[in-house]
Amino acid sequence: MYNFTLLYVEDDVVSQKMMKMMLEDEVKELYQAFNGAEGLEIYKKHKPDVILTDINMPILNGLDMSKEIKKIDKKQPIFVLSAFSDREILLNSINIGIDHFIPKPIDMDNLMEKLAEIEISLQEKLDKQKDKDKEIEKLYNLAYYDSLTKVYNRFFFITKLKETVLMAQENNDIFSLFFIDLDDFKMINDTYGHAAGDKVLKSVANNINNIIGKKDVFSRLGGDEFALIVDNVNDKKTLNELADKILKEIAKDIEFEGDVFNISASIGISRFAIDADTESTLLHSADTAMYKAKKLGKSAYCYA
Repeated sequence: MYNFTLLYVEDDVVSQKMMKMMLEDEVKELYQAFNGAEGLEIYKKHKPDVILTDINMPILNGLDMSKEIKKIDKKQPIFVLSAFSDREILLNSINIGIDHFIPKPIDMDNLMEKLAEIEISLQEKLDKQKDKDKEIEKLYNLAYYDSLTKVYNRFFFITKLKETVLMAQENNDIFSLFFIDLDDFKMINDTYGHAAGDKVLKSVANNINNIIGKKDVFSRLGGDEFALIVDNVNDKKTLNELADKILKEIAKDIEFEGDVFNISASIGISRFAIDADTESTLLHSADTAMYKAKKLGKSAYCYA
């Protein structure tokens, strides 16, 4: 069985019945059309892997249908079947980008060979695309994610903040920015080593990531500093509730090689466009507010 879908376009009912009988159990899915216009609609709806078409048909002939399909996807494999040996038809087929020209009456062994070649070609393309997708994903992760905590990195955060500010300015949207800094984190690194510090950072990032909204953007800026863009919220009641949740998550005990760490953090909050209305002023306001929270003691938050 060939692991691809096939569209057969032919106006002759007897030929359709024969092809259905011979190919229905040989391909993953067989679609049938009785003229080029019907074939084009079925193509647009189902995007079959391979198209097998006659030329001389009513309403829309096979070559004109193929021309329209190649406009949509020039790499779409198309086999043209015809009893004609007209040189002009052959040239038109080549110009359109037809992949194979098979004369009638159909030599089924020849057709099966061509289908087998197409299956190999499709599988090779699929494998190449999978490799390409993996490489793209790898590059994307390197560009936008923090390698330690697996949350967004500083580069992505700055890019997203700029984008969010522009959208908010254009559409009168609202959002808020949290600047989060762990309290006394340096002491953990200095006393217990960087492996312990890394465990703390990963645990804190994971705990916060689990409670934020799907549209919120949470990033590690570097060291023990994190930032959060809170989508579509700037009222203090909702922000207070979120800040309390974050502080509670950060305060959860973290175990590492027999030691238990109890972490706290200071949070600065700035709101667009109540406290600031540009990227730089939002960052500055949130950073300043975070230092105010530090002065209040551990596990606190302040507004700009």
